[in-house]
Amino acid sequence: MAPVDDPCRWHPKCQMSVSEVVEDIGFGKAQLLMVVTGGAVFFNRGVQMCLMSILTIPIAADLRLTTTQQGLLSTVLFFGMTLGTLASGWNGDGVGRRFPVVVSSIATIVIGCLSAACTSYRWLFFARLCLGFAVALGDVPVTALLSEVTPKQWRIPVRAAAEGIFDVGYTYAAFLASCGDPYLIELDWQRLMVVTCIPGGILGLSAAAFLPESPVWLASRGDRAEALGIFEGLRRLNGKPPRSIELEVPEPAKAQADQSELAGALGVVFGPRHLLTTCILAYVGFVLNVFYYGGMYAQPQVMTQGRGLAPGWEMVLGGPFDLIGIAVATVLAQAAPRKTVLMFTIAAAAVSISCFGYAGSLPRRTPLLEVVYQVGFFGFYWVPAMGFIVFGQLAVESYPTLVATTGGSVVFGMGRFGAMTAPLLFEGMRDVSGQWELFTYFTSVLCAMGIVLLGWKPGAQALDARKPARSV
Repeated sequence: MAPVDDPCRWHPKCQMSVSEVVEDIGFGKAQLLMVVTGGAVFFNRGVQMCLMSILTIPIAADLRLTTTQQGLLSTVLFFGMTLGTLASGWNGDGVGRRFPVVVSSIATIVIGCLSAACTSYRWLFFARLCLGFAVALGDVPVTALLSEVTPKQWRIPVRAAAEGIFDVGYTYAAFLASCGDPYLIELDWQRLMVVTCIPGGILGLSAAAFLPESPVWLASRGDRAEALGIFEGLRRLNGKPPRSIELEVPEPAKAQADQSELAGALGVVFGPRHLLTTCILAYVGFVLNVFYYGGMYAQPQVMTQGRGLAPGWEMVLGGPFDLIGIAVATVLAQAAPRKTVLMFTIAAAAVSISCFGYAGSLPRRTPLLEVVYQVGFFGFYWVPAMGFIVFGQLAVESYPTLVATTGGSVVFGMGRFGAMTAPLLFEGMRDVSGQWELFTYFTSVLCAMGIVLLGWKPGAQALDARKPARSV
């Protein structure tokens, strides 16, 4: 029997908006399939971020690199990711969500394996640039795709599951490295680059074979027939009976059909309605990435002192703390305004990196200081896991469908810029002062500024909403 609020209850063929169709299809196997296949992007990024962190010292020793060259190898990876993120905006809105996701999934594996063949700094530098571009090309499109095909109440859990796949990739790479050398010094970095690509390659081929296009994006472009065909396939996967539907395309979407053009899309993202939201999200993304990737770069270089485990196994054990952050984010983001969750996350980041910098800089640590150090160290896992879930979901929900990946790519791109500058900031502060912990205190100040910005009244009005800022 049809529910009372069923819009098709009295009509053999009725009109429904795309958001109503998504809610009617519900959550099930269709969304799980898309999380797994689209998750190739997240898995590959987790692997490459871990390798960026743990292979800095082995590569430097093998190729006899200076500290500046070490920092540049990480920076150029993030520069490539910045370019890939910005390119993903136009690709995701112009040619669809699926294409950049599949290209990213496969290209990351190919370039990652080719990087292992590089025997000089120049070739490795170029390979890192290309690798960063490939890693980031599918990030925003897959985030938008998963959000668009998921019912509203399931969007945060789906986003959390995607971040969980990132953690699986990160932990997998850390585990393989730790089996080779738990102190991450004498590693066969070329072999590790190849072996860690195997699962990602399988996922990438699965994405090419099974990942569908976003029917919401297709409908917003006016391709109703193709959108209905994909919706029907999702309905079958979720075990729902077939239904005769005519899609409604809202008038605003028709009037803004030119938004898929880059200039028009940027005009919306930086227009009066969305400018403040864009600026706030861009700064938050910058801070979260400086905290996370700066911490990742610092860990293997400063973790050898004190009473803790070998650095490699500490990184492996960080995986469960990622899951804690994911669980906390899933609960909080469902119960509290997302702006509030972001403020909590940035405050936790400030405390965490300060603890890591203070206790980690001491030549010897008492049991109490070891606890302080571990609080800071494991904060690099659960804090960003929580922050990136809410930030990523909000980034694609804050803009209309036709410019969702363009808007997301702008704020994600600013985050990539933060990731790109973090290694250079770390090395620069260490070279000038001889004290690497200055980087951690500087980052905590950036976090404090982020909290002030989010608490600013106009900013709060722009972001403080439980419901998405756009409708699909």
